[in-house]
Amino acid sequence: MNEPSEKVVNLEQKKPRPIRTKKLLRVDGLEKTFKQGAQSLTILQNLSLSLDKGEMVALVGPSGAGKSTLLQMIGLLDQPTGGRIVIAGKNTANMTEAERTIMRRDRIGFIYQFHYLQPEFSALENVILPQMIAGKKKKEARQKAEKLLMALGLSHRLTHRPARLSGGEQQRVAIARALANNPRLLLADEPTGNLDPETAADVFEILIELVRSAGIGALIATHNMDLADQMDRVLELKNGRLLSF
Repeated sequence: MNEPSEKVVNLEQKKPRPIRTKKLLRVDGLEKTFKQGAQSLTILQNLSLSLDKGEMVALVGPSGAGKSTLLQMIGLLDQPTGGRIVIAGKNTANMTEAERTIMRRDRIGFIYQFHYLQPEFSALENVILPQMIAGKKKKEARQKAEKLLMALGLSHRLTHRPARLSGGEQQRVAIARALANNPRLLLADEPTGNLDPETAADVFEILIELVRSAGIGALIATHNMDLADQMDRVLELKNGRLLSF
């Protein structure tokens, strides 16, 4: 059964065009090879891409093509075998682990197929927590969390724990959490993959509106071509390389 749709964001307004400025993300000659005993398995080879501030790019391709691997490396959760990743003008190749952690915390937002919310905390607390880890005062973090959750149509769910939320509501909280620290770059891996088609469309429309209004650059992996077609560009990952779709 589809959940009632409570939309606070006005989705009928014309979507603003992406802001074309200095490259937010540059990936040059990226390589990723895994060792399997005496054999090597190359997942990504000589892969390059760029992303502007305010631009939304869909990443499509079959399961196992390496979409999640690519997002993890761009998100500094995994190291490439070769090549470089430059985020907001900073080459991440020579960063210490502490510097990578700060970059992830302050510049990058993540949304996964599964929400990964903290079950013992309410929706509001799940969005407050990452802000306090980043150094915000609790009052300021609470105000930002309330604003995001209300924009996502969850004003009546602030004190509910994840177990009392529907799948669509849980993913909306995950979106609010990803945007809480004002990231410059948003990485999403099948963010609506666990939702029914109608709920997925509702959640995705709100995500697009919030991302565009904040001028965030977003790289979103999805199997849903209807959702991919709403973005500025579609890139296909095939045989370890990226192709314009």
